[in-house]
Amino acid sequence: MIKFLYLIMSRIIASFKKLILILIFLCWLPLLTFAQLSPGQYLEEAPLGTWNIFGLCSAPSLGTGFSQVVLARSNTIVLTNPALLTSLLPSNLTLNFSFNQTQLFKYLMVNTGVLTTTGNLSYRCWQLNYFGLSQRWRGWVLALVYARNENYGRPAIDYRDLSSDVLYHEITLRQSGEQRMYGLALSRGLNSKLSAGLSLIKIDGSIARNLEETWPLEQIEMKDYRYQKLSGFYPVFGLNYRISDRLSLGLSLIPPYPKKAQGQSLLAYRSPEGNTDIEIRGEADDRIRMPLVIGLGGKYSLRPNLEIFLETVYFGWNKYSFTYFGETMLRSFRSVLRISSGLEYSSKFRLFGKTFDSPYYLGIMIDPQPMTDITSTYYYLTFGSGISSDAFSLTFATAIGLEKGSGHNLKNQKISITLSFYPDLKKIIRGKGNDQK
Repeated sequence: MIKFLYLIMSRIIASFKKLILILIFLCWLPLLTFAQLSPGQYLEEAPLGTWNIFGLCSAPSLGTGFSQVVLARSNTIVLTNPALLTSLLPSNLTLNFSFNQTQLFKYLMVNTGVLTTTGNLSYRCWQLNYFGLSQRWRGWVLALVYARNENYGRPAIDYRDLSSDVLYHEITLRQSGEQRMYGLALSRGLNSKLSAGLSLIKIDGSIARNLEETWPLEQIEMKDYRYQKLSGFYPVFGLNYRISDRLSLGLSLIPPYPKKAQGQSLLAYRSPEGNTDIEIRGEADDRIRMPLVIGLGGKYSLRPNLEIFLETVYFGWNKYSFTYFGETMLRSFRSVLRISSGLEYSSKFRLFGKTFDSPYYLGIMIDPQPMTDITSTYYYLTFGSGISSDAFSLTFATAIGLEKGSGHNLKNQKISITLSFYPDLKKIIRGKGNDQK
């Protein structure tokens, strides 16, 4: 009797096995999403390092504690305060190289209920992330720039369940992506003390995530692929007011703006049982509402070769919203103030019969993160140096950030190397004209 019941149950289970697997597959994604409801700082759309990204930091900006509102050393200020373009040399061609090493603990399905690690994981990225050209002409300054200011990559995950050299279960997880910026800026001095500027910034980029899970013995494969193409546009308004020869103030404003996210998705399930091969494709037009950003800073010259900078940047994250493939995601954020201060000391030396300047940078920054489920703040120490002349400048800086509040003591390190050239374009054009004559 027991054997008879066993045979009946076996046949029932075999008949419904395919249906059960399909139901598991359909429930698979919501279960993973549920595991991600409390991933800490690194939600899927979170940039690496910090939520509070304000333009792009050149080496002088990074070395002086992320000074980006009143420090004018290169045309990277197009992205933060275009009014400072009038403070640059007439022609400025700038390249910036960056290195970013970020530690993460909770992200996607890692340490959120599915996969666990014994410690923090690291993501490293080295890239040429900026190119800009600015030129002064009859009191006006025009600038064109290209920047890669946000990275959405994550440490790759390769999980394998091995026993006696037999692979039972395997999970691979990859996420990559970046945001690119194209800027056009115009600036002019309104009088001897006040200058104003406007930048128009177009952004594009993408975020791609691929999750694959297999059971080799059963020859079962599952795949979840998500891709979002990002696009948007916003202005940057800037003012710079020179109160005296020693003191000046800067103001920057980026109004709230929407980013579009055109999404494509693929859910796939394959199993030899019943020749099962399921694919579910989807598309979505999502929106990301970015916050209001206001920067206010001051620069004071203690001596002709020693300047101090103090800045604060407000991020209105309480109005941030994010839809993901048609679903409004819960983002309980608070507005934050980023505070920074820095010093720049300059000395001169002679080499090969020429005089060069050598700047030295030192700074600090307090960078609170906007999440409300945890209290997380990065504390940065920054420093750097370089060499410059009338024709070029080469500067480098690093920032070391230690996170407190999440309980995982995350670390973030940034390095910037900035190379600027100051060609006399008028002389070059005049010289070509003489050659033609």
